[in-house]
Amino acid sequence: MAALDLAGAHVGLIQRFKQQRVKVFCILFAAYVGYYFCRVTLPVALPALESSFSFSKTETGFILSTYYVVYSFAKLINGFLGDSFGGRNMLLAGIFGSVLCNLLFGFGETRLFFVTVWGFNAYFQSIGWLAMISILAHWYPRHEGGRALGVMSLSYLLGDFVARSSAGVFLSYAPWPVVFWGHAAVLTCVGLGVFMFLRPLPEALGLPDVDAYERLNQSASQPDDRGGTPAAPVHSSAASLETSSRQDVEPKSEYIGHLRWMLRNQAFWVVCLLSLILSTIRYVFWGWSVQYLMERGAAIGAASLASAVFPLFGCAGTILAGWISDRMGGRRGPVLAVMCILLTLSIFAFGQVPNQDPVYLTVTLAFVGFSLYGPYSMLAGAIAMDFGSRFSSASAAGIIDAVGAFGTIITGVGMGYLIDHYGWNTAFLFVLGLTVLATFSSFALWKTGAIKTHRQAMT
Repeated sequence: MAALDLAGAHVGLIQRFKQQRVKVFCILFAAYVGYYFCRVTLPVALPALESSFSFSKTETGFILSTYYVVYSFAKLINGFLGDSFGGRNMLLAGIFGSVLCNLLFGFGETRLFFVTVWGFNAYFQSIGWLAMISILAHWYPRHEGGRALGVMSLSYLLGDFVARSSAGVFLSYAPWPVVFWGHAAVLTCVGLGVFMFLRPLPEALGLPDVDAYERLNQSASQPDDRGGTPAAPVHSSAASLETSSRQDVEPKSEYIGHLRWMLRNQAFWVVCLLSLILSTIRYVFWGWSVQYLMERGAAIGAASLASAVFPLFGCAGTILAGWISDRMGGRRGPVLAVMCILLTLSIFAFGQVPNQDPVYLTVTLAFVGFSLYGPYSMLAGAIAMDFGSRFSSASAAGIIDAVGAFGTIITGVGMGYLIDHYGWNTAFLFVLGLTVLATFSSFALWKTGAIKTHRQAMT
């Protein structure tokens, strides 16, 4: 009877753990949807800024590039800070900092002012995903990470879609500053919700940490020697927590060990290279698609809504990539390679569509989003958690994201210059070349098995 009671207690703990992490997941999902309301404001408002202040594409591209430069370096800094100061505090700082920047941007009149304020916004925007990875690593073991991060990646795809659609409506009826002020109000409400309801660590709720939870879960699912009832773990829940605590007596040394192992791993640097390439491609479409569609005859509202299919169809690719890689036992490499092939074909098709046909432009843009966001989302999501575990997941995501963000620098002023001087066709050839490089690079990970952490590699 005692063993059965103990098994029942552990089943109860597992159920409570899963219930609480659903709440945490939902709060974080809503938070990152909100983040995008203060991120897409500028790309959607670029044509309005050009007409209001007589900016060239190179000049507006310079504002975008400033964002990407700051975003790149801030990812490195904030990844380490997220592991050190806690995900919740970092998340709140990013939210309210971005709100302030968007409020100020709406009052701007000079390029220097726009560049400065949007640079600060880049710093605060860089915090969000890293803070979320830091929190989620405390709730999801590795074998559940692909699906969890696949679904979580929908937050920025859905946020991009909803925020672009909202911005398009604002710009159809109001001056461009209203977009920045209205979206800042939305993110303020989201930030207040995070402040009131988010409890980021299971231990703070009287639950086992994620390693102890995984042991409890595995033990509860195994039948004992005398029948089909779940075998009770040897320790009580309190003892499990104590054991887990003893194993992690030196989390700082564990963190350093993870970091050293990760930086010496060749597969990690292939992942960083793919992040560099795919981030560049993503931000070319993310930053310039509205402009491109308007120059092909679409009104601002229609162009904003059409560009929103890019992240919307990316949702399906993201879920599919995470689900398949988990079903393959955590092997991400084959999924990356196949989706990069699809991406190359999709971008080639997009460049071949007649410019005067907005329907086919929208359809092919949707396929680009589908095949791009699947591999892109895995890089700083499931793969970052695979490499970093709960000790250094934010640092892993920060390095992967930072390397990727360096590539996005050229998508602002660089793409603006290309378009101004050589036209859209040359810009598309550049992007197509990048997709071919990404495809060949991804095959280097084809035979890579499920990623082992530093602790697993040493055992």
